Amino acid sequence: MIRKILQAILAIGLLIYGYFFLSGSDLQPEFIGAGVIGLLTLLALLVESIITNRKRLGLIIYCKWLSLKKQRIRFSMSYLYRIKVDDKYLLVKNSNFPHYQLVGGKYKILDGTRSFLQKEFDAIDDPKLPNKDLMKDDFALFIPAGKAIKFLDWFNQGEDREISHWREFYEELIEGKAKLLDKEKFPYINYNFKGRVRTPVKRTPGWDCYEILQYDILDIIPTPEQRQELRKLQEKGDKKYHKWADTELIQCLGHDNREKKQVYDIGIHTKWAVNMKWSKE
Repeated sequence: MIRKILQAILAIGLLIYGYFFLSGSDLQPEFIGAGVIGLLTLLALLVESIITNRKRLGLIIYCKWLSLKKQRIRFSMSYLYRIKVDDKYLLVKNSNFPHYQLVGGKYKILDGTRSFLQKEFDAIDDPKLPNKDLMKDDFALFIPAGKAIKFLDWFNQGEDREISHWREFYEELIEGKAKLLDKEKFPYINYNFKGRVRTPVKRTPGWDCYEILQYDILDIIPTPEQRQELRKLQEKGDKKYHKWADTELIQCLGHDNREKKQVYDIGIHTKWAVNMKWSKE
């Protein structure tokens, strides 16, 4: 960006100098021509940048505005599994909030990454989350708004950070929070990456900060033996820790229109993951 600004200043300088100080000189057309070419080149780069970033142009502008106010943005970077048997998704109880959600959780900040985040992005750990037990080193931090886009670009490249998604699956379904699945039948899992859901910059009620939440959405591809194990789990019915919810119940965040009552609360990010898009409600 600084390089482009300097180029623009130089191009304008050539135009001004050629027009006002080289009047009648044989060099005037060359200076004016060089200035015009420079400005047209910068204009082309600007148009290219707008086209490339058209889907997040509003985000870029808003982050620039927040940077002028010296604001930081809280980033929470997570992944979620869509584990579906027949027409129902497997949900588990959230450890910190009274709702159910898809299997998954935040990425972890690994050794070496933390110092990189502090150096490159002036990152600060989220002070409102306990940095211990299963939540230790969760990827939730504050980044200066002026570095928000650069941070997102770095994170989404997947370089020098945790990219494995096995940990949360293991912790939530095999060992850790619960033992729902046989670890002998789940020594590994296959899955497809379906895309990302990211919220706009928003104010978070009760947290008094600007925030962006991002989720990588994964569709599990079980082996025949694993599918049978999941079906057995579903046949056991809903329990305190886990539930099976169809799309209609998820869209209503746990309100069953058929029974005319709220059967349990479902986190709104589960709805975003099923729809593959963010929504206010």
